[in-house]
Amino acid sequence: MRILIISDTHSDSIEKLPAEVLNEAKGADAVLHAGDIIGLGLVNELKKINPSTYAVKGNMDSMVAEELLPTKRQLIFGGITVGLMHGDGSPFGLENRLLYEFDGADIIIYGHTHKPFWGKIGDVYFLNPGSPTANRYQPQGTYALLFIENGRFRAEIKQIQE
Repeated sequence: MRILIISDTHSDSIEKLPAEVLNEAKGADAVLHAGDIIGLGLVNELKKINPSTYAVKGNMDSMVAEELLPTKRQLIFGGITVGLMHGDGSPFGLENRLLYEFDGADIIIYGHTHKPFWGKIGDVYFLNPGSPTANRYQPQGTYALLFIENGRFRAEIKQIQE
């Protein structure tokens, strides 16, 4: 299973997403967006490309109702439990705060910092894809791919090559 992970797109349309990200969305088994979308247009357009698109509300998505865009989701892919939440507040200690949001998650996917991260903290893996459109820490935008097979998983942070 191949899952595209994006966050912090800060756009209401897929027109602002790099072609590389859209191509990944077409071929992925699922797409996860960890918030700061700035409207449902982008999510609806992503769902047309990949119906298995799941998104959560970020701190910049206050105009979208919780019923349409939940604050957090817990999903299961190939026996792996994935927590999906944007995060908020200070970037310092963010991962620790997110731990309290998900009981039994194997991986917690988050955004907010625009800073890509893949690693294990305690017993839980954390994945932040950075931003494909508004990256503050690198010259290129970033996204992530999560691979799940036979109850095992790995992730890669990718830099936009365009």
